[in-house]
Amino acid sequence: MHHRLDIGNRLKELRKKNKFSQQFVAENLFISQAAYSLIENSQNGIVAEHVVGLSNLYEVTTDFILKGDKMLIRISPSHGFVPYIKATAHAGFVKNAPADLDQVDVEWYRIPGYNPTQDHRLFEVEGDCMVPTVFAGDIVICQKQHNWDKILDNSLVLVVTKDALLIKRLRLRKEPGFFLFVNDNPEEDEFIKIPTQKIKEMNMIIGKISNILVPHHTMASNGKLQSMEESIEFLKKEVFSITKKLNSLRK
Repeated sequence: MHHRLDIGNRLKELRKKNKFSQQFVAENLFISQAAYSLIENSQNGIVAEHVVGLSNLYEVTTDFILKGDKMLIRISPSHGFVPYIKATAHAGFVKNAPADLDQVDVEWYRIPGYNPTQDHRLFEVEGDCMVPTVFAGDIVICQKQHNWDKILDNSLVLVVTKDALLIKRLRLRKEPGFFLFVNDNPEEDEFIKIPTQKIKEMNMIIGKISNILVPHHTMASNGKLQSMEESIEFLKKEVFSITKKLNSLRK
């Protein structure tokens, strides 16, 4: 009886803290207000189905409702957790997307300094099409985009098609019925066209977690190459400008 009294008191505190009426809670449990009142006042016990329902309603653990245990944390986006979808689960995600993440093989993680929402997910990268931006094995932090027209040109996106997950760079070129993407890896095909009807989701990539550290000498080398490419491009423009002036003088 004492245990039942503790449960009733916790339920009453949770309800008042959330400013819910007994009628509102009862409707969420699909029982009458009178039946719920008996549970809250410790006159009746509580069944497992109602424990789970109250856990979801108040976003607390079932252990807290039953035992008052505050050491356990409910794993959900509202508590800072992000679902991580492994490469092995990609096929299942594509098959079910958009779907309840419970149907997919996922793990949940909290990332320091990062405040996720329901639309955030972690995906494991496969393939080398976006090297050196992302490498195979990297984990990208994505946010689902509900309005594709608001995605900026040159954004890094994770595209969910009817067949696969693809990480690409979006190029906003007007071509009815298609989206145009590019790879960052120069050894891959540059342009990829995907029909709009084949795209199920588009997710903006807003960060990544990588286990690859680029050596300092590689970074320096890449910087020199970029500088050389910029210089060559500048020289091309200068040569073009001089040639244009010479042609006009000859006339």
